[in-house]
Amino acid sequence: MNAPETSRGTLHFTLWGIPISIQPSSWIVLALLGGAFRINDGSDLKNVLIFVAAGMLCLLAHELGHALMGRKLTGETPTISLAMMGGVTMLHNPPRTRMGYFQYILAGPLAGLIPGLAAALLLGMQIGHLVAGISFFFLSPFGAESALPSSHVEALVIALHEGTLSYTALGIYGTTILISVWWCIFNLLPIFPMDGGQILLTITNNYKTTALIGLILAGILTLVSISLSMWFTMMLLGYFAYINWQIFRSSGE
Repeated sequence: MNAPETSRGTLHFTLWGIPISIQPSSWIVLALLGGAFRINDGSDLKNVLIFVAAGMLCLLAHELGHALMGRKLTGETPTISLAMMGGVTMLHNPPRTRMGYFQYILAGPLAGLIPGLAAALLLGMQIGHLVAGISFFFLSPFGAESALPSSHVEALVIALHEGTLSYTALGIYGTTILISVWWCIFNLLPIFPMDGGQILLTITNNYKTTALIGLILAGILTLVSISLSMWFTMMLLGYFAYINWQIFRSSGE
């Protein structure tokens, strides 16, 4: 895959020996997803900034998962470029074996869970109830806080009441967990160009079959998004459906 063009304002740095670039479009898209168009006051602005910071952390963790595993398997130093809604980890010579490539691809979504798990552990330590933090990790992304055991809810309420946990900190933890979990789930959908599509390809070893599955699933999810008035998601999944249709048509397998 070719490296994205670098635009003015791109941030460059190195982390664990891996060159990383973050293009301005990443910050812009995250801000839009975080509600930049709905800012009415300082509280709204704070929430958008929290979303952008948490989102960038999760994106970086995801791509570092690919990069570190790729370096381990090939000995090559990869580069990372973040732009728009995601990123690209570039290796000139990806792992050659099917299992090696599977590990390389899966490392991204799994590493993307690390910020969420760290936020859950920090929350648990701050309220003095580690298990409550873990429960929050598994339930809050799905809006199932009502299923939290009463003792876990009580620990949260007491911490908020006594000031050992601020609402801002809770927002940071909750947003990080939300993005971390859902970004992992979304990336594991068996649809090109998501990681899940690449993982399915390592299983089927057939582009045409993988693209057909991706096309059907992306089409169904596009219709679901329309029914729920999730217009941004609808456009994204519709674009993915188009990509899979193109791969299906061009594949001779």
